[in-house]
Amino acid sequence: MFTGAEKENRVFMNSRLMKERIVKTILFLCAAFSIILVLSIVFYLIYEGAPVIIDFFLHGDIAFISTPINGVIGYPAGVLFAMGTTLYIALGAAALAVIIGLPYAIYMAEFADMRLRNVTKTSLEMLDGFPSIVIGVIGWELLTNPSTSYTFTTWLHVQFAWVGEGCILFGWIILLIMSFPIIATISEDAFRAVPQDLREASLGMGATKWQTTTEVLLPVAMPRVLASVLLALAAAMGETVALTWILGGQFSQALSVSAYSIFSPLTGSQTLTIILEHGYASMQEGNGGALPGLYAEGFILFVMIGAVNLLTRMLLANRSKGMRE
Repeated sequence: MFTGAEKENRVFMNSRLMKERIVKTILFLCAAFSIILVLSIVFYLIYEGAPVIIDFFLHGDIAFISTPINGVIGYPAGVLFAMGTTLYIALGAAALAVIIGLPYAIYMAEFADMRLRNVTKTSLEMLDGFPSIVIGVIGWELLTNPSTSYTFTTWLHVQFAWVGEGCILFGWIILLIMSFPIIATISEDAFRAVPQDLREASLGMGATKWQTTTEVLLPVAMPRVLASVLLALAAAMGETVALTWILGGQFSQALSVSAYSIFSPLTGSQTLTIILEHGYASMQEGNGGALPGLYAEGFILFVMIGAVNLLTRMLLANRSKGMRE
């Protein structure tokens, strides 16, 4: 027989166990919902886009990978071409963001005082929260369609007639503005996460502050720095609204002369997201019904961004494993 106190304690323990089970069940359902949601989107994209993908790989459906440019048939202005330009634009913007963001992170983490760091970090967080359409409209007003003739854009338009319609360089600048906060803030946190013992040991052995930063802290923080670059790259690859304003969704007239001119930053181009947006708009207007093709393009973009995110996870996992060892 249990005493009154023992019964109350037993009821209390049972109540706690029941609450824990309820919480665990809710958390499990939330995790399962996220997994099911992602898998459902993937399977739906595959199901709807499978006919186009199969026609391409089995029958060489050239309509999926090649469309006319300025009335000239045969230039690879379709999905495969847009895949390359999507990656090219995102890589260029990420590289520019690293050039600016990494020195910023080093300075703020190791040399700046706390007041300056708080102000700049808050500013970057506000910039990261800006709607992409606002950045795109500002970029269109200042770069693609400036209101005054005394601008760098006007000079480019005089030298290269097609630049006035938007070019890859402008896309790099806009994506730089959107990628810089991601790289700068995560890289700064990576430097601050390095144990203080490493700094003290390096300085105690006679190394300067700069030598400690570049030869000790940077190698330790590098996996998270690379992870921030990959996250910014994935975000840039999926950007649509801002690039639509900047690139205009038009291929440059230079491509009618040579397809290799796409490697020039002054060339206009498209990305997969712009093709998807324009294709869906055309379908809504009744100008085309290539819905399976849109799903196929969406699946390709999903795979590209998913590969970048998977690589990010692998870098972070290797870093955690190295720290445990």
